[in-house]
Amino acid sequence: MSGDQLTLAFDSTPILQPGAVPHLRDEIARVWSLPLGECVEIVFRPGFNLAAVTGLLELRDAPATPWDCHQPLSLRVVGCDFSTRDIASWKRV
Repeated sequence: MSGDQLTLAFDSTPILQPGAVPHLRDEIARVWSLPLGECVEIVFRPGFNLAAVTGLLELRDAPATPWDCHQPLSLRVVGCDFSTRDIASWKRV
């Protein structure tokens, strides 16, 4: 291989820089005004399959555009998956 070629390891597991994921989570939490990574009680809108859930609020998937707070977020608490549109109210516990 010549010196101007690049070897790409497509079969290798990507390595995230330390602190990159928590930083993104914290930025998303700031933009959406949500306590990601904290213990909360979520009360769901009528029609959701649960009335409420309590536990650690986690970001299930990173949004396509992290700074568009009008886009719904995919969230999880104690194995219960939902979106920001399903939330009637929340409080820290």
